[in-house]
Amino acid sequence: MLPEFLQSSYARYKADTNTFAIWLLETASRCGYRPSTLSAPVPTAKEGKSKRKGKSDDPDADPSLHYRATTKDLQKLADVIAHSALTVPKSVLIIAKRAIKLRKAVTSWFLGQGDSTNNRRHAHFIDVLEQICDALEWKINTPPKPDAKQSLPTSEAHSDDADADRFVNKFAVLTVEEPQDTAQAQPTPAESKKVVKVTVVEEEEDDNEAADSHFSRLFFKTLCLLQDLNNMRKFISVTWSEYRDKKIDLMNAAVVTDSALQLARDLVKEVEEDWRTSLTGEKDDVQTLVYNYAVLTRGMSAAPSTEIGLPYNRNMADIADWCYIPTKVLLESFASVLQDNHLPVFKKEYFGTYNLKADRERMSVGQKFSEDKIILLSILPEFCMLDTFQIQMPTEDTITRGLTEFAKTKRVTMWLCFFSQIFLDVHHIMRYSTLGAFEDLRVSGLRIQKTIDDYLQLSTTHPQPKFWPKESDEEIRNIGMTVKSWIIQDLFLDIRVRSGIDKVGSPPEKHALLSQHAILCGLFLFNLNTRMQFVGQQLVTQWYDVQQLAFLHNLVINSPTHKDLRWHDMDAFIKIHGESHIFIGSRPENAKESLNRLELATGISSVANFARDSRSKRFHAPDGKAPRVLKPTTTVANLFFTQYVGGSEKDGGICHIDRVLDELSQNSKLESSSNELRRANPEFFIARKWSNTHNIDTLHLLAFLKTKLFEEEPIILYNYFGMHKRSVELLRLIRDKEHHKFVQYFPSPYIPDDSFISNIVILIHHVAQGSARNARAMGLASGGAEVMSRIVMSAGDVMREYLKKNGDVACKELRVFCKNKKPIQDDVVYDTGKSDKPMYSFSLEDVLGPKGVA
Repeated sequence: MLPEFLQSSYARYKADTNTFAIWLLETASRCGYRPSTLSAPVPTAKEGKSKRKGKSDDPDADPSLHYRATTKDLQKLADVIAHSALTVPKSVLIIAKRAIKLRKAVTSWFLGQGDSTNNRRHAHFIDVLEQICDALEWKINTPPKPDAKQSLPTSEAHSDDADADRFVNKFAVLTVEEPQDTAQAQPTPAESKKVVKVTVVEEEEDDNEAADSHFSRLFFKTLCLLQDLNNMRKFISVTWSEYRDKKIDLMNAAVVTDSALQLARDLVKEVEEDWRTSLTGEKDDVQTLVYNYAVLTRGMSAAPSTEIGLPYNRNMADIADWCYIPTKVLLESFASVLQDNHLPVFKKEYFGTYNLKADRERMSVGQKFSEDKIILLSILPEFCMLDTFQIQMPTEDTITRGLTEFAKTKRVTMWLCFFSQIFLDVHHIMRYSTLGAFEDLRVSGLRIQKTIDDYLQLSTTHPQPKFWPKESDEEIRNIGMTVKSWIIQDLFLDIRVRSGIDKVGSPPEKHALLSQHAILCGLFLFNLNTRMQFVGQQLVTQWYDVQQLAFLHNLVINSPTHKDLRWHDMDAFIKIHGESHIFIGSRPENAKESLNRLELATGISSVANFARDSRSKRFHAPDGKAPRVLKPTTTVANLFFTQYVGGSEKDGGICHIDRVLDELSQNSKLESSSNELRRANPEFFIARKWSNTHNIDTLHLLAFLKTKLFEEEPIILYNYFGMHKRSVELLRLIRDKEHHKFVQYFPSPYIPDDSFISNIVILIHHVAQGSARNARAMGLASGGAEVMSRIVMSAGDVMREYLKKNGDVACKELRVFCKNKKPIQDDVVYDTGKSDKPMYSFSLEDVLGPKGVA
């Protein structure tokens, strides 16, 4: 079911026409007009129950009045207002014209020049609304009379959309029978205290016309659905064009597309259910009904143009494509050859040869259909394997799930045809780089594999930490196995070899499914990267090494000799998780303050834990249960984590994005940016619309999702494993250099083993604090300046040498793999030929190693 906060074009159209009718009724009432022709429907069950309890039958006592208004009623109400002294808000006509525009857009070109009853009804209703708008439009520019009760106009000029949003919000409570929030729905003293609902009916109907009128409304709703699907299709095509042109990443394009398909599925199922309940005698599906009606209305022949290989009339190609008839025909032809307990055999070039270099724009309708047949029918056997061999994929997209179910049921539905068309559209957009998506997945998979190999190699150099659960290492190895079995190797090909099914047909090329299914590649990549992000954050939380080095680095750069020491990867890490979260507030300014914050973060209660006579007291043992646990800051990506990693859509996915919108709306109210900046920010537009109406257009939502995923891409790809590895290496270098001092100041062994290497930072802080205290006692600290400890200076020297080569590895890695090239840290200037800083030299070999590149 489509979420309530999302409006289809038909739902928005009904809301617009009813809201416009409500305004006409209430405004005419203010002019003293009491309509006698409006009919009130039968009271609801709740109203009838109240009356049976003895409540008054007086309409004024009823908190809600429901009316039905015909086009003649609307004309009469508009005439009363037009001849009154009242002015018409511009936003009122904006809403009416929006409804007119939609009605025209989805019916005029489809119905053509036919003279059917349905055609005349559509045309008449549009004419009436346009006449009403013309009658009221001249009153917009009439200056209102001075009114002491009216608030002064603001100096800010509002757009038409903003006026419409405020108007819809004002009357939003009038379009529902039972307002959910009565506290917000209280009318002002100048407004009516009754909740009014007006339902617009296009004609006075007798019993004979009722069925035809119902068909007309259902048919218009279906046309609105096809318009919504067509808009989604265009949006998805633009999205994949952006990916092809390297403007967005593969994960972004895949998640946005799959989210759009889920919404489309809910829209289609709702309309198909309406057809089933309303026209139980019809045997044809919705697509066939719409197509046949278009043929009848346009006066065309229904005979297919078989001479050019088309299963429909070439003159109806636009309607056939709009109704997804071509994919319907292809799916039905494939369903006819499916047999129980039998796997379709792949025969290379059986349906023809696919030429990826051909220009599709220059192809005829018949050639395009033939090309779609080659692509779709060649890949469908791959989906049949999923159910036959019960293959468990890392994650599934809506297309894969739908086509796998189709292989079992053999039922061709409208939403399945739409999904298949999207699959073809993406293939056509990527035709000159059909392996582009899979190559992105492959290179990213090799990067993940190398990261895991480096981590496992590092793990052999220290004892197994008690605070690091074996289950986490198992998850890391499982990620590596996923990369190996699905990306480096081909699980499908292995199954084909073992089962011997390729002995009958011709074996497809390696990675036949992934190399042609860009959406599935993108979701695989999202699954792997978010799993790496999740377990990587757990690793850094448990070891608490990167966070402690953040304290040490901050202490070092407070010294006079190391103020210029930059660690770009650490700056990015702190920006991702927030300075206040890492340092429990702003950055510490001296050793004492830094130690106090570090003890709070690590849970160490006092300095006495490191005294020479307290060897029996507890040592800092990271357990990941402290309040400084790292949490994902990728809000939108985290929303989809459950769906694409946990395997459930109930707690995540696009249907729950209202949580993100609520948070965005609250944050936008707290921001104090200028009006100019807020207007330029698309998030502010979405937040304002959400705050006003608590509903959002589907395309606006998808655009918002794409924007947020683009912003979160570098955060998802940040390499926590590499940061952990470099932190351990740096801490070991510092320990080796200052071992003699640690032995001098602290009991031996001053750390139990290398799994507690991060505690070197706490030891350095204690020495630094002691040095500062001694300096103050000896009067060496003048003017309030703190004398920096020698051991901190020594640690800074080690840092400077190590960070020359390893200080910006993670950031360079992001610049290789991210499509969002904007640096995470604002104060880092990457060389573009205009900077005097040295250019970063970084390539795939630095990330993957020579073996990975080979």
